[in-house]
This record gives sequence, C-alpha cells and structure tokens, in this order.
Amino acid sequence: MTQQKEKKRSSFELYKLKHEIEKLESRRSFNMSTSLISLYIPPGTRLPDITSQLKDEYGTATNIKDKNTGKAIQSAISSILSRMKNITDPGENGLVIFCGITQNNKMEYFAIEPPEPVSIKLYRCDYVFLVDHLREILETKNRYGLVIIARGASTIATVQGSKIDILWDEDSYVPGKHRMGGQSAQRFMRAREEAAKQWYSKIARTMNEIYLESTPVEAIIVGGPALSKTEFLESKEIDYRIKEKIIGIYDVGYEGIQGIKELVERAEDQLSDFELVKERKLMQRFMEHLGRDTGLATYGEQFVKKALESGAVETVLVSEEVDRVTLEIKCENCDYTTEEIVKTKDYNDFVKELSDRNCPKCGSPRMYIENENDLINELDDIAEETGATLEVISTDHDDGAILYNTFGGIAAILRYKFYES
Repeated sequence: MTQQKEKKRSSFELYKLKHEIEKLESRRSFNMSTSLISLYIPPGTRLPDITSQLKDEYGTATNIKDKNTGKAIQSAISSILSRMKNITDPGENGLVIFCGITQNNKMEYFAIEPPEPVSIKLYRCDYVFLVDHLREILETKNRYGLVIIARGASTIATVQGSKIDILWDEDSYVPGKHRMGGQSAQRFMRAREEAAKQWYSKIARTMNEIYLESTPVEAIIVGGPALSKTEFLESKEIDYRIKEKIIGIYDVGYEGIQGIKELVERAEDQLSDFELVKERKLMQRFMEHLGRDTGLATYGEQFVKKALESGAVETVLVSEEVDRVTLEIKCENCDYTTEEIVKTKDYNDFVKELSDRNCPKCGSPRMYIENENDLINELDDIAEETGATLEVISTDHDDGAILYNTFGGIAAILRYKFYES
C-alpha cells in the first residue's frame, strides 16, 4: 500500500465517514415523501453537466402530483445549485452530496469528500438518504485467512482491518503420543497416523468451504508446529486455489485464539498493510515509552490537549470508544439555547428524541441541532494545526482495549519531553 493510499484511508478519515453515515441514516424526509436527494459525483466529472442535470430535474419536479413533494425537491435542488457555484472541481475522489427537508422541517445539506474514489454517478430522490455506496468505502477490501494447524486442534480465522474473526475452532480426535493399554506400538502408531490424516482432511474440507465459498479471502497464512503444518499441506484434499493463496507459513506454539494472535505477530511482514498491525505497533511504542519512563508518552484528555497545543505531540492515539459529541440545541420559535453531550453511538436515538421534545421556555416542538462538536474531530483539528498525526484505535484487539480501559482512551507519543507549566 502506498503512502498516498494510506493517507486516503487514514483511520481518522474512516472514523469521520462512519459517523457521517450514521447521522445521514437518522434523517427522514419531512413528510416521508421521496424528496431527499442523494447525488454521487465521480472524480473527473464535468460539473457543468451535473448543473445541467439538476436544472432538468428541477423542471421535472413540477410534474409531480403531490405539490408538497415537488416543491421540496425543487427547494433541495436550488440549495445544491447555489452551493455548487463555489465548487470548481469534484476533487480527486469525487464528491457526494445529500440535501433535503428532513423530519425537523429544516433544509439540511451534507457534502462529503470520501477517502476513496466514488465509483458511481447517481442522482436519486427517496424518503431517506442513500448511503450504501459510502458504506462500501468503509469496508476494508483486503481480507486474509489465518489458520492454525496442529494434531490436537485447529482454528480458522480471518483478519480484516483491525478485526480478527474466528470462523472455526475445533479440537481433534487424534490420540496423543502415549501408548494405549494392550496395544502394540506399531498398531497404535498406524491408528494414530490414520486419525491424523482424517483430521487434516476435515480441516482441508472446512478451509475449502470457508475461504472459497462463505468467506473468500485474498491470501492465507498458515501457522502451527513444524511437523503438523508439513503433513497438512501435503493433503490432496486442499483445493489448488487454496494452495495458491498461501503466502506465508510460520511456526506457532499455541492453539486457538492465542495461536491466531501469535500468528499475527509472526506474520507482521505479510500483514503490514492491515490496521490491526499498525495499531498494535503504535500501542507498543506508547507502552515502551511508558515502561522505560522516557518522558515521551502521556495520556488523559487534558494532558494530551495541552501537549498538542504546545506542538509537543508526534502521534495522538484515540480509542474509537471515545464517542463524545457536544451539541448546541436551539428552539426555532424563541431564543432558547442549551448544550448537551451525547455519545456518538447514541446520536441517532438522540435526534429522534429531540424531534418529539418541546422547548422548555415556549413549549414549541421546533427544537433542532444548531452546531455539534465531536471530541475526536476537535483533537484532529489541533493535531493538523501542529503537524501531529491522529490515529483512531479499534477496541477489537487487546492493545486497543488497553488504551480505552487503562488509559481512558486518549494518549500521545511525544516529539520531546513536555512538562505542564
């Protein structure tokens, strides 16, 4: 993966896109009519062509039987056209625009520059915003298979992004090396070897089914004791397409999920493009500085903010579970204003609850969100101003869980020692 590609798919950009999608999914048209516009503009598109199309759609909207719907569509198109006057180019990845009168009877406009190129050209009116194509960008395209092979047990898993999924984990029926009572050594050995062959055949069939049918992978990495791996890979029941996908074989001493984790560590060279490996390396650097007391690591929201503002931070590590959004709530009917803090995962539920809330000052049901400030966005803004990098760390792995549970979800690796004044 090139450095440019990494920039496009930075952990912060993907985090930001994820939460933009969640907000969009909470929106409905004001009267449940097909009046919300979703507009996907691929890179290289001539904007005058888009403008011309929108003007045609504006004229078409006059023919809609429901006059309220037609007027709502025309209002949304007018809003988009007025903003497009300031856009000279859709950008290297294109542009996605969502616009319409939502359930709070307010015209809302969202313009998203995705971290990867828009692959379709689309204009669509519906009672919801169409975000499926944006969701595809969130999905890490590369998925690797991870397999632990041992006579005693086998585990089949995948790694995608920062997440490991265990798809099959089973103990075998292969006898151990000890002799069973009354059996000759040669007879017992033959039975043991036959049981091992049957066990390897079962693993091969399971791998074929999982990696070629139910959960296809780009490549496969195999781990386990040396003898077990060699015996297994000689199995004729392994589909040739599976064998072609095997790009790494490593000695691993553990079985089960512990073995999978060890395999990931051994195969860091093969998995270097995956968020999982990048995040673990960052956390290990942070922990190493803490352990050696170098003075180049700090944690906690206030400490990290002060270090950021001073320019002392090289990399900010923020857990994806740090999901705090500060919302400025206003009443459309009077001058009432308040501020509330919600978790980003509860954002959609809050929007629905707000639509049913009356103003405590005048009793009007027209309460709306005027401004919002996501804590991670705020930290990224400061990081960008000071030349630092912000990385959003998943809690799908142990190191990410440590960041959230032990260090409060916010930490930093410093350029130089920073002491609070």
